[in-house]
Amino acid sequence: MKDKKRMLITGVSGLLGNNLAYYFRDRYKILGLYHTHPVSIEGIQTQRLDVLSEVDIKRVIHGFKPDVLIHCASLTNIDQCEMDKELTRKVNLLGTRIIVEGINREDSTKLIYISTDSVYDGRKGYFSESDKVNPLSYYGLTKYEGELEVLKRGNSLIFRTNIFGWNIQDKYSLAEWILHELSNNQSIRGFKDVYFSSIYTFEFARILDMAIDKGLTGVYNCGSRTSLSKYEFALCIAERFNLNKSLIKPISIDDFSF
Repeated sequence: MKDKKRMLITGVSGLLGNNLAYYFRDRYKILGLYHTHPVSIEGIQTQRLDVLSEVDIKRVIHGFKPDVLIHCASLTNIDQCEMDKELTRKVNLLGTRIIVEGINREDSTKLIYISTDSVYDGRKGYFSESDKVNPLSYYGLTKYEGELEVLKRGNSLIFRTNIFGWNIQDKYSLAEWILHELSNNQSIRGFKDVYFSSIYTFEFARILDMAIDKGLTGVYNCGSRTSLSKYEFALCIAERFNLNKSLIKPISIDDFSF
């Protein structure tokens, strides 16, 4: 029997990282790296590691010898990134640089970097990969700077995306928060004028799987074909789970104080 290919996932305790681990675990031998939140996923190996440790990163990469390295680890909380720019820059930019430099130049490792739709300013909508980036948040800026580090390596793939799915940690993503609040008959507010093209984590994984098989490189936007507002997104969740849609109130982003 042929040995499975090896996949290294950074940020395996995060929303996307754990879903990718579940999706790929039958096809790959997976090592998942986490920092502060230990996780246990049947069928994969997990290990604590700081992406800012050059020595440890090189040791793990050279020891595990991944065929595919998916770099999901980053600080994603928009407000936290604005308040602690030094840490954000370290994790999102320097951490990515360390990952890139941790792979030997001669290695055939496929490097995949998970970026964000926040590299765009959102003003025109329907963005293509050729559109100019103009991040409005420090999070978006550092993720774009991380892209530039990844592009220094030839065999690399960047997906700019926005995802929803199920967390392995005891915390809520947007979709999970909506589901939790409505299940407890709590009224929520949804932006009627903020649109996004979010994609379910396992659908994203399926597309990523095809991209790996096809040997794609470069920068790609990866989201749903259509878009909807955050308010409409909440309505869709309520409808799917047969919850009370009247609990969802539309508001404008201009009326919300961040």
